[in-house]
Amino acid sequence: MKFIIKKKIKNVGWKIHIIVNLFILCSLIIRNLNQDLSFETFPLKEIKNIELYLELCNISNIRELYFSDLKKFPKISVISPIYNRGEYLLRFLKSIQNQNFSDIEIILIDDFSSDYTTELIKQYKSKEKRIILIRNKKNLGTFKSRNIGVLKSKGKYIILPDPDDILSQDCLKIFYTFANKYNYEMLRFNIYIGRNNIFFSNFANQTPSRPVFQPELKTFLFYASNKLKQIDFNLANKFIKRDALIRTLNLLNKEYFNMYITIYEDGILNYLLYRTIKSFYFLKKIAYYYIRNKHSITRKRFTSDTIKFIFIHLTIVFDFSKNNFYEKNMFNALFKRLIIKNHIIKRFKLMKNNRNFFLNAINKFLENEFVSFKNKNYLQNLKSKLLKQSEL
Repeated sequence: MKFIIKKKIKNVGWKIHIIVNLFILCSLIIRNLNQDLSFETFPLKEIKNIELYLELCNISNIRELYFSDLKKFPKISVISPIYNRGEYLLRFLKSIQNQNFSDIEIILIDDFSSDYTTELIKQYKSKEKRIILIRNKKNLGTFKSRNIGVLKSKGKYIILPDPDDILSQDCLKIFYTFANKYNYEMLRFNIYIGRNNIFFSNFANQTPSRPVFQPELKTFLFYASNKLKQIDFNLANKFIKRDALIRTLNLLNKEYFNMYITIYEDGILNYLLYRTIKSFYFLKKIAYYYIRNKHSITRKRFTSDTIKFIFIHLTIVFDFSKNNFYEKNMFNALFKRLIIKNHIIKRFKLMKNNRNFFLNAINKFLENEFVSFKNKNYLQNLKSKLLKQSEL
């Protein structure tokens, strides 16, 4: 009789546990029912809700618990360079671990972090066997670290999230199924931007969901940059076929491949990707949650290195450009976005430590006829300020 009572109490306790979890989940869904922001089937608004959602994924049977059948060559490589992101890393890793697509490898490149990032990754790696840790012996910068991760990868497709952001739980399954079925070399998806625990901006592309193939590619990108004012700098919102990404990296000479760049490096690879790929698809799905924090690039003050990285970005684009209508407009649009919009001319005093580098780049741009008249005037004024500064 006692055994039967204990068994019934145990069953009741388990049922209560399930009901409580379902109640929490339903409450979150009802609370955010009228919001545009969604994980497709799971609307969320605040970061604390996202973290609760990730915990629920661990408790329930939503995701696969065992990965004993993981193949030597996974379908997807998740690659992320990391430098001092221990504060946010656990949340990021959970969002990958909780994916309902298990055939992945997680390549984390620790760029010689000085906080507890390395220890946290090692601790997490002991439980998550799909993690591959690469630790740089010195700080190499985001650009080179990411390139190293790509070369080490074995997946058919690659995704390149930042280590302080979040992926929606279903995105890898959707991306792989969609890209593999239609043989697209790249998917571009949408992101939501969050700050101070609240997601406030849908950074959705204004174009409809649609495929774009090579013959139309340049026309389409020109339309996006000139009519919609959308210059695509982001790598985190791309799902890319590894072969296409390797072809892109092969365009870079050794100097560029190994260059130390930590800011605006996304745009370099993006620009070259669009030159390399044969097809891509604009996917309206919001699958990426970009969370601004105290370490975000958007919150960092301008330094001499920031301006140097901008000029390196433009120099690489310039070196690969040809003197035609499309290249001319793309370069001038990038120049406007990076140089004019950031008011570099007002920050010229920051350029004194690398004056020769900047003057060489400026002279290179001034000598080419496809740089617009307006941009040349801006460059000439900037050059005059630098030369005047050197005379003082």
